[in-house]
Amino acid sequence: MIEVIHTPLGQEHPYEQLPEERFPRQPLAGATFTIGVVTRPPGVATRVVLHQQVEGVDQPPVEAVRLGDWRPELEVGVGAEYLERAIRIEQDVWQVKTAAPKAGQVLRYWLEADGVRTAVHEMRGESWQAAGGCTVDDGVMTVTRSGGSAGLPSGVPKLTAVEWLTDGQRARRVRLRFVAEAREAFYGLGERFNALNQRGQVMDVRCYEQYKNQGKRTYMPIPFLLSSAGYGVYVESSRWMQFDLAASSSDAWVLEADVGADEVLKLHWFTGDPLAIVGQFTRMTGPAVLPPLWSFGLWMSGNEWNSQKRVMDEVKQSLAHGIYPSVLVIEAWSDETTFYIWNDATYAAKGGDAAFRYSDFTFPAEGKWPDPKGMVDWLHENEVRLLLWQIPVVKVLEQPHAQHEADRAHFEARGLGVHDADGQLHRVKPFWFRGGYIWDVTNPEARDWWLNKRAYLLDDVGIDGFKTDGGEHLWGADTQFADGRSGHELWNEYPQRYSEAYYQFALQKREAITFSRAGYTGSQRSPLHWAGDENSTWDAYRHSILAGLSAGVSGIPFWGWDIGGFSGPIPDAELYLRTTAMATFCPVMQYHSEFNQHREPKVDRTPWNIQERTGDERVLPTFRFWVHVRHNLMPYIWQEAKHAAETGEPMMRALRLFDEQASDYEYYFGRDLLVCPVVEAGVTSTSVYLPAGEWVDLWTKQAYSGSQTVTVDVPIDRIPVFVRAGAILPLRLGESGQFGDAVSFGSEANAHWTF
Repeated sequence: MIEVIHTPLGQEHPYEQLPEERFPRQPLAGATFTIGVVTRPPGVATRVVLHQQVEGVDQPPVEAVRLGDWRPELEVGVGAEYLERAIRIEQDVWQVKTAAPKAGQVLRYWLEADGVRTAVHEMRGESWQAAGGCTVDDGVMTVTRSGGSAGLPSGVPKLTAVEWLTDGQRARRVRLRFVAEAREAFYGLGERFNALNQRGQVMDVRCYEQYKNQGKRTYMPIPFLLSSAGYGVYVESSRWMQFDLAASSSDAWVLEADVGADEVLKLHWFTGDPLAIVGQFTRMTGPAVLPPLWSFGLWMSGNEWNSQKRVMDEVKQSLAHGIYPSVLVIEAWSDETTFYIWNDATYAAKGGDAAFRYSDFTFPAEGKWPDPKGMVDWLHENEVRLLLWQIPVVKVLEQPHAQHEADRAHFEARGLGVHDADGQLHRVKPFWFRGGYIWDVTNPEARDWWLNKRAYLLDDVGIDGFKTDGGEHLWGADTQFADGRSGHELWNEYPQRYSEAYYQFALQKREAITFSRAGYTGSQRSPLHWAGDENSTWDAYRHSILAGLSAGVSGIPFWGWDIGGFSGPIPDAELYLRTTAMATFCPVMQYHSEFNQHREPKVDRTPWNIQERTGDERVLPTFRFWVHVRHNLMPYIWQEAKHAAETGEPMMRALRLFDEQASDYEYYFGRDLLVCPVVEAGVTSTSVYLPAGEWVDLWTKQAYSGSQTVTVDVPIDRIPVFVRAGAILPLRLGESGQFGDAVSFGSEANAHWTF
């Protein structure tokens, strides 16, 4: 029996396609496109034919061509784990070309292989049509198909064209064309790893989990664009959109955006100083919530830390080395099935509607977590807070598990997950947790059920928050949510809603935080965020700095990344220490490492492991020095964190926003420190551009005039940092009165240095 498979949209992967899809999935009217089809088993089908009707009129059949070795067309450096299945399956791949119908006409088509037919598929011709315009009220531009030609406020670029992509019945997308100045630079659009200035790029707004080598893809897209011409624009939508930033035409930038049934798009315009613009946007979509003081200390984590003994050993080593952490993150703590029960705990399974208390569990002495509550108490006694890892997915059962089966049955019976258009619970399409259910965070019953399962961790165990990972699982555009919206509207917004639900739940019980990789507009309401998976390379380090600066422009003031990188071979001592120095002047200072099985030699990014693995005796004392500097600066850091929360201005402020002569990697840390990370290997001195004004070297106290490039020495224990002349730095210093002295963690200053 021949199996003939054609799925026009495939798995709706945002960037890559299976062989049985349409290429492109939604062609324009009259355009030639390709229909892909696979037949199984291979070598059986002798002929595949495309049958089609346009407006009910039969068209001549077209024979498909069988391809040889089909391989997906992928971007360089981009992983495609989900496509491995398609490549491995034994099948024949066929393609046939045809033309999309004229605008408004309907094409019905099906494929036949030796008498076996596919389902009939239908598509309506779409074309771009100039129509409508906009109205403007108090800086808000409303674009409609019946709008006029209202002028925009002063300082906003000229709108030169409005077009709608329509099938003759309704428009699903609008295209706006604006004038771009010759040297205009464009910043923002969320956490972006490819560049700081996006001029010349085509950037989409789509939340996506790209494992390393992110390129133009991002976990945290935000539809806010900041221009060097003195304006910013926020597109008030969670749907797909794309910015062509003087890429197709040097004198224009173009926005394409999907719209809903109301065929309306709203743009909010801001003008003035770059920081003021960012602040207005952040406050409008926020507020930017101030995380607790302890979240600005050192964070430690490692995927291999999957037992109480291992966790406590690592913390004890840190304390023994005089490196005092503030936050510990444990990822491999749960049974990896329920994701709310400690691994190796014994208990009597409950009904799927019930929640546990800590007293319901027994923790075997020989188990991985013999005393979680005792461990947390010990951490708190040593002034270390604890976050536990989470995902928003109900896994597919891999083996019998009574509690998971009960939870899953209740989840299914009550419909607590995202649904497909046919009413069935949606199953995860991406590679990670494929086949699982996605928790519907818009459903109040689902929120209460899900979070109450985890309440005992806060109430009884005393943890201090959650690492809310994996918010990028949603691909289906027609998936349905309890609040009436579809995947079109939620695939970007979902990670923000997910992390905010955890944050608000935890905050009701104690001073707590979330730590999230993915996000969207409004994510500043549930701090904090990190940059996701990156290699331990100089190139990845440079891209991480760009990501942090772009996130700051986009309203995310409290951000961090993994010191020395997270994945691959461990960093050498030089890269590790250069990145540690940069992280000292970053909102979140943390190290983390990949893999969740014990291995030798260890891949931990702890300073003691890096020193042991590299044999470089400078690692521990230099890392300790930077942690002490972090504590010395804590009064200033806390002062600037409060300012960021109050104003919406980022803590890390790219110098390029104010001076185009600066390096992409230079930034202000707060209002008075200019930081110039060392981003190349093997250098002992580096050039630094100083903006207008007077500046003082933080380490040597040497004064410099601005608007010039200077060369400074950068031994392994130095990063160029300059203080704005006239600034008064609140500091916390030890007996010597200098940076690097060990002091207790706190925000109270005992010294004020005037520069």
